[in-house]
Amino acid sequence: MTNHRSRRVPTLVALGGLLAALCLAPAAPVALASAVSAVSAVGAPVARADAAAPTSMSTPTPTPTPIAAQEWLYPGRAGSVTCSAPAEYHDGRLKNGVLKAEYIDFDSDGDPVQLNASEPAYACNGYSAANVADVKAWSAQQYLTTSLADLPSEEALTGNPAKVATAVSTLVNLTSSIGFTGVDVDFENYWSWVGNDQANYYGFLAKLAAGLHAAGLKLQVEGPPDVTTGFNYGQVLAAGADQVVMMVYDDEYQSPVGSTCLAFTPFSWERSLITGALAQIPAAQQYRFVAGLPAEAYTATAKCQTITGNLTFKDMQAAPGYSSNPSTVAARRDPGSGEIRWSSGGSFYDYVDQTALDEKLALARSLGVTSISVWTLGGGNPWFSASALNATALVSTASGRCLDDPADATANLTPIDVSDCTGTAGQSFYHASDNSLQTMGKCLDAKGQGTQPGTEVDLYTCNGGANQQWQLNADGSITGVQSGDCLDVTGGAVDAPDGTPMELWPCTGESNELWTRR
Repeated sequence: MTNHRSRRVPTLVALGGLLAALCLAPAAPVALASAVSAVSAVGAPVARADAAAPTSMSTPTPTPTPIAAQEWLYPGRAGSVTCSAPAEYHDGRLKNGVLKAEYIDFDSDGDPVQLNASEPAYACNGYSAANVADVKAWSAQQYLTTSLADLPSEEALTGNPAKVATAVSTLVNLTSSIGFTGVDVDFENYWSWVGNDQANYYGFLAKLAAGLHAAGLKLQVEGPPDVTTGFNYGQVLAAGADQVVMMVYDDEYQSPVGSTCLAFTPFSWERSLITGALAQIPAAQQYRFVAGLPAEAYTATAKCQTITGNLTFKDMQAAPGYSSNPSTVAARRDPGSGEIRWSSGGSFYDYVDQTALDEKLALARSLGVTSISVWTLGGGNPWFSASALNATALVSTASGRCLDDPADATANLTPIDVSDCTGTAGQSFYHASDNSLQTMGKCLDAKGQGTQPGTEVDLYTCNGGANQQWQLNADGSITGVQSGDCLDVTGGAVDAPDGTPMELWPCTGESNELWTRR
């Protein structure tokens, strides 16, 4: 078995464990809708000399499904960090999501090995009737994960038709018997393939997909953070996979020796990887793509000569120099990745906290990703905030630009504008149960509780005031509860330039007052 993620380095491939993934419905831009009826505008609309012509209204489509999540559950010995995983998912985070439990691996001969909890090596989270029942009780869907150690093990399996047939039968039978949703395949030898390895891999996937589908089950396949290997995301789907997962992390293993280690997932790298993977998938199938994000930690020597990965937040709390002081955390936060990074005693440390995880999610969503997975459970690793899981970008119908908190600011009275959609955290807004619109932990606010046409819209500490309550209406408008006026791109221009500020204005149905969620 394996219990570490694959670690790509310039000259070798280290072995890995698994990541979690979840496939949701496609996230096409849609018109806004509210669970309650829209507040009527106060008085008659005020005419405006610079206003664009009203646009015709089409029937709104449903509000997009919030991101649901999946985490991977790997077995380990009693006392190991993975033993805390059930206590973490018992918080209900995955009641509408997916758990993936590793119950079968393949040995060096390509033969299946069941990882039973009765064996010391798999005492925590290994296969047992009780563990199966617990996984099913705390998740909406479940995948049986299967892995192997290295390329020779993969070749022994995929290059032998008889062993492939045995593998398919074993995986299908166990998955069916325990009532799981499907199988997750995590063979991480893409960089080492030679000769017939690639063809044999795809052949194995095709046979497994056929067997699973015949039994009413699904296939999910894990792929590398690289679009230059023999693993092609579109081809894996064409081979029969229902979902394909890109492990969008571990860039630290590409760090040049002698330099400061790279982050797990720099934002620029995340954008490049996801864009590249989606380019391999036909547009109509891109909803099957899943982006894997890290919730973990690593440490390294000061100049990145040696990296120790797959660590947890609990490990970081015990590390030299760790601090929970907010000002220290803010100073250590890397603007290029959102991760917390520092050096102490000749060692370097990096971990992903909730804020960094939220920011990575916001970027993935801005690229059209609707399915997110997180590596990994155990050791107190962070989870998304509720606002991040349910947040969406709000895109102006007039200009195609996003409602924006400039520079992801958190200061009170920060003016809100529309800017080019970049996927920053300050472009993800969460419509809370109290009707506030929140980003960066602050609320969208009618400045000074103003109700007059032209009142500025800013960011302010959430206080429950009526000037911070907004209705998201079926026609695509957003109206202030206190004023009844619409959230309006100032000036009424159809193509408002980057940085155009927001204001309140009586609702006219013009495109600069209409928004879609993405």
